[in-house]
Amino acid sequence: MIAAVDTEGDVYVSLTQVNTDTPIMKMYLTRLSMELDADRPDWRMNTVVLMDGALYHVNDEVVSHLSQLKMPVIITGPRSYDASPCELLFAHLKAVDLNPQGLSTGKK
Repeated sequence: MIAAVDTEGDVYVSLTQVNTDTPIMKMYLTRLSMELDADRPDWRMNTVVLMDGALYHVNDEVVSHLSQLKMPVIITGPRSYDASPCELLFAHLKAVDLNPQGLSTGKK
């Protein structure tokens, strides 16, 4: 799962059946940008995207893509869970039973 949470509490989620990598991250960022453009055309004036510095967040290809999207970004330190609002969302999802039958998610 890839998620973004804004300061209004809106959540932008993509459920995936594969591990996140550079192409998946670029696809998510493109779609996120399109959704934000549709919802709030001026979002770049008052929004900053926080990312935790995973390799697929900071490699040259993604950094270039972020620049093309004109997406304001702050990269937090590795494993800076307290600095990432999305971690609160992930913690909640892990705390509740979303898959009571234990069905395969497609991940290895």
